[in-house]
Amino acid sequence: MLKKAALLVTTLIFCVLTACVSTPDDDSMYDRDGKQEIRPDSYELDTRHSPVKAKQGEWISRTLHVNDSDWFAFTPGTAGLLVAETDGDTDTVLELYLDRSLLRENDDVGNNHNAKIEYFVDSGLSYLIKASGVRLAEATENAIGFYRFRVTLEPMPKAKAKVNNTLEEAEFINLGETITAYFFNDDDIHWYTASAPSAGRIMVNTEGTLDTLLEVYDKWEELIGRDDDSGYQGNAKIAADVLSAGPVYFRVSAYQGATGRYYLKTQFRAPIKPDPYENDNSLAGAKEIQPGASQSRNFSDAGDVDWVRLRITQGGSYEIFAKAGDDYLDTYIELFDTDSNLIAKDDDSGGFWNALLKVDLSPGTYYIKVSTVDKDPLETNAYTLSVSSGN
Repeated sequence: MLKKAALLVTTLIFCVLTACVSTPDDDSMYDRDGKQEIRPDSYELDTRHSPVKAKQGEWISRTLHVNDSDWFAFTPGTAGLLVAETDGDTDTVLELYLDRSLLRENDDVGNNHNAKIEYFVDSGLSYLIKASGVRLAEATENAIGFYRFRVTLEPMPKAKAKVNNTLEEAEFINLGETITAYFFNDDDIHWYTASAPSAGRIMVNTEGTLDTLLEVYDKWEELIGRDDDSGYQGNAKIAADVLSAGPVYFRVSAYQGATGRYYLKTQFRAPIKPDPYENDNSLAGAKEIQPGASQSRNFSDAGDVDWVRLRITQGGSYEIFAKAGDDYLDTYIELFDTDSNLIAKDDDSGGFWNALLKVDLSPGTYYIKVSTVDKDPLETNAYTLSVSSGN
């Protein structure tokens, strides 16, 4: 009898424990408040002292639950350029360590809020990579969700035979091409030169995982542009105007002497031809538009504004629309009365980034001011201004 009782108790305990540790068939679970959470994956519990070993070129599927961090280890067989990256819809951040020393970190250089780190590594050393969800400024928890992680090792690139560390040694490049280059030492500085075909605007930017600094010099070797972080994720971006044809010089360096790979992109844009309504950059120079009419216009630069006079003879509802030629130019409309008082404004009501102002107007004279929120409107600078009755 006692054996049967003991067997019954053992069976009950087993059933209770089984129920406690069982997990649902799907990849998520819900807490008592009904909030969806991500359950730990099969690699848990991984830590700094017990990381998951990553194999060269193989994706590892993982999950990040609340305030979770995943650790990976990689020991390269040869020296080279390590590329650690995440993939998926979860906003991730990566950190690369050698022992306790943080070597590099990254948030959004990868596609779709994924993280990516590139770093020169040595053979035989064990590197640790920490992956975690991004915590937004006002959030109390890190981002959770599914993601993939991969480490690849690219062969160590060869240094160029000819150095370009000074303006006099600048490497010639063609405007419009993309240059792939590497900083091998913490004191590396790269100089490039290109030939501007005429007066116009030089666009230059870097891409990649490095925090870069850019400078642009004209043919007289005068500085005409400098930037640090106007590009994406620590990259530099400059728009500089040149007054005539001739050489242009670019100086590229890395913040705090970081080493690694970067991409240099350049582009030349001929001067924008002003539209037939210029000069209309002030209320006094406003050109007239009739209700029911439309006008093809453009912006010569980010500071260009167009003033337009509108005479209303019949009161009613009107729509004033500044529609970009490709829907991506960010237009902005302000409407003033005859005494220059602002009475209405709009930014994006016309879809995409088009400005559309719907307003009731009494008979009288009004002034429309159209500008752009775009920092660089030159590539897609055209828009159509129209005034129509909203009745």
